[in-house]
Amino acid sequence: MWPSKCIKILFAACITSLASCYKYEQPPSLSLSGEYRIDRITYEKVDNSASTDMMVFLPGDWYINPNDTYPLDTVQVGFTRWHLDYSTIRFEASNQPDGSVDWGEPYFYSVQGQYSPDDLGYISFNINGTRRVWKIIDDQAESITLRTSGLWANSSNGPNEQITIHLTRTGP
Repeated sequence: MWPSKCIKILFAACITSLASCYKYEQPPSLSLSGEYRIDRITYEKVDNSASTDMMVFLPGDWYINPNDTYPLDTVQVGFTRWHLDYSTIRFEASNQPDGSVDWGEPYFYSVQGQYSPDDLGYISFNINGTRRVWKIIDDQAESITLRTSGLWANSSNGPNEQITIHLTRTGP
């Protein structure tokens, strides 16, 4: 009788020690709000999970994609600015004579799928009749990195075009 009691106690101690090692971490709070400048764009065509074409656009370069919708189709890297607050994203900045910035039409977005500290989720919004879903790759105090979910220029045929956008926070 004594050995079976020891085995039960030993088993309970092992289970307790194993279960107590797991530490729950709450997903991080995103800090998307602010004015951003696009500092780098990486364009990649992926066909059957093999990268077929990759281009990097740096400050001073123009990223032009005729398959995308306005205003996402033409970006001057290093100069194009976007603004996010807690529910809207705006793409068209217009500097005013008094030094303020007038932002274009707001597009309402939502953040979905933020389930763990390693998965920051997705930003999804509608723009000009299309639904956009961007994966949040990185969210730092002064920068954010987003990746498009893909664009198929030839409907569902042909390669998937993925764009990774690196933005630097320039203002509130």
